[in-house]
Amino acid sequence: MIAMAWQALCRGDNGVDYSQRALAEVIRTKSDILLTPHFRLSELLATSHKSIDNWPVTPETIQKLRYCCIYILEKVRSKFGRPVTVNSGFRSPALNAKIGGSKKSQHMQGEAVDFEVPGVANGDICRWIKANLVHDQLILEFYTQGAPSSGWVHCSVVPTGNRMQVLTAVKEKQSGKTTYLPGLHI
Repeated sequence: MIAMAWQALCRGDNGVDYSQRALAEVIRTKSDILLTPHFRLSELLATSHKSIDNWPVTPETIQKLRYCCIYILEKVRSKFGRPVTVNSGFRSPALNAKIGGSKKSQHMQGEAVDFEVPGVANGDICRWIKANLVHDQLILEFYTQGAPSSGWVHCSVVPTGNRMQVLTAVKEKQSGKTTYLPGLHI
């Protein structure tokens, strides 16, 4: 079903043209567009590093960001009945390097989003996603039990072959390195 939905991405029901040609023009002119009813392209490109050009260079990347909005962000927003705050969506290779992201980060392909829902514990969001949404990778990042707004949720989705991988990211106290533990540790 998800693969069929991927094919239909260029047919927007909100009056926006998501064809390759139209998205190439969005990139050329660096125009903001509505990806889904509650999420704009600019939200998924935002960065505090203003000196770095964080625009995607291919229409496929914007289609993948829209896919993340449809199959992750809109569903989370609907479930919890609250706006979703996107902390990180697309990252250009320059931005990803600047913030020390993984060299294989799905953010660089437009396949991942980091987010929170104000007033909802990040652990609760992850539990719901794990039980209800198709995803490639779900990571509860730097969550502290008893501190509901600590950390954030990382979730990715791809057109086919989603791994349904669930991890918890923690900082090792001695080394300060990030370790990824299998499953949700809440």
